[in-house]
Amino acid sequence: MHWADAFVKGLAEKQTVSTGISPSGHIHVGNMREILTGYFLHRALRDRGTESRFIYLCDDIDPLRKVYPFLKKEEYEQHVGKPLSSIPAPEGNGTYSEYFLEPFLDTLEKIDVRVEVIRSTDLYREGAFTKATDIVMNNVPRIREILETVSGRKLEANWAPYNPLCSNCGRITQAAVTGYDYPYVEYSCKCGHTGKADIRKNEGKLPWRIEWPAKWFALGVTIEPFGKDHGAAGGSYDTGKAIAEEVFGVRAPLPLTYEHIYLKGKAMHSSTGNVIPASELVKSAPPEILRFLIARSQPSRHIEFDPGLGLLNLVDEYEKYRNVYYGLEEATNEDDARTYELSRVKEEKPDTFVSFRHLITLVQIYPKEEQLLTALQRGGYGESKLSPYLKNQISVAKAWLEKYAPDQVKFSLLPLEAKVTLSQQEISLANAFSEKASEIDWTPDSIHNTIHELIKAENLEPKAGFAAFYKVLIGKERGPRLGYFLSNMDRVMVQQRLRNALSNP
Repeated sequence: MHWADAFVKGLAEKQTVSTGISPSGHIHVGNMREILTGYFLHRALRDRGTESRFIYLCDDIDPLRKVYPFLKKEEYEQHVGKPLSSIPAPEGNGTYSEYFLEPFLDTLEKIDVRVEVIRSTDLYREGAFTKATDIVMNNVPRIREILETVSGRKLEANWAPYNPLCSNCGRITQAAVTGYDYPYVEYSCKCGHTGKADIRKNEGKLPWRIEWPAKWFALGVTIEPFGKDHGAAGGSYDTGKAIAEEVFGVRAPLPLTYEHIYLKGKAMHSSTGNVIPASELVKSAPPEILRFLIARSQPSRHIEFDPGLGLLNLVDEYEKYRNVYYGLEEATNEDDARTYELSRVKEEKPDTFVSFRHLITLVQIYPKEEQLLTALQRGGYGESKLSPYLKNQISVAKAWLEKYAPDQVKFSLLPLEAKVTLSQQEISLANAFSEKASEIDWTPDSIHNTIHELIKAENLEPKAGFAAFYKVLIGKERGPRLGYFLSNMDRVMVQQRLRNALSNP
């Protein structure tokens, strides 16, 4: 049973699955484990007939904590401590939070993940947290005791479970609470200003460890996935669970802890710059691959992500799962078909399957769309024109080649008149294949076997024999699998290139 189905098994009542990401920087591939883990749980509930609400809380009232490496210090130093929803975007018009949120929402659209988006600024502004905040302000000693006992850390003497937004300096990190009389929190800010914050409005916020259980209380959250840091002993889930049950009087949501996604051996973090924005990846990878990356892996296992050859291998794996789903291959695991079902962006038809690796080769051979279509049809593509989905795949393949592909995958056909230096054995081999090519089936296996026999007849090592063809066609000694590569080209076109090379030594 797939991990998402196993987790929700036995849940019969309506569920609210919640996720949350702060738009403090690029929402990256690592963040996608949060939203997609929640989505798969929501999907598993719906698939078994259980009513489910799926929400994403955008923590846009969080403060800018520091000037991150991708920001200009001279522009953003003055905004440290202010809510993300009230400071300017790094480029163009709009707010900082929306600048990073919008590409993320566009990514969700592209990978067909539907979620109810809730901005925390709106929750405070509309009074959704009023009751929770009042309960908190009337239970300060108990909350302090929970935090200190469960987390094992000592709070400052003047600590308060509310961060007022200073109406003078605009910061939400500098004001100390001096009193509370519903609905106002009195404060004194480091900037010298004193004032009152109305808890019915977005004039302040609860600290993270208290805001999290307040969200569960206010929104009725029953399931929440989160990273392993929050799930550590004494971490924010443990303190949140105690506050939810002992202060708010509600049951904490069922937790699902997931591991990090690593890039170059390190967990992705916007603050360090070790990230690939999700919005960038969907331009350079098939849209279903982000979903597949998460669906195929147990949440308790970390994921090593490589946008180069690793991504190409990941797409190959996805296509095997697809073939299993449609009965074209035998399953190696009972969850293969379900993993594909959760990963796919749209239902596909077997006669329109085109391998991504195949496209990577074709787009480097055929620059024009009509040539590419002809080559696809020659390989079995059953449509009279390129579908919108396939056009996107072609665009993605070109983008991947430009941005992430290693050099050994890239090539371009040499001009017909290009001079190529070949040994006598290589010339003999190329000449023999040029003559033989007219007689054989123009398929990857037939081409490969024929070349292999000719190489053996010339007493060449296979690697050296294959290199002769790569030299003639792309000016390199290595390239795509040769039989597969040549089968994607017109037979006459290959013969012509070989003969031209032989006549222009």
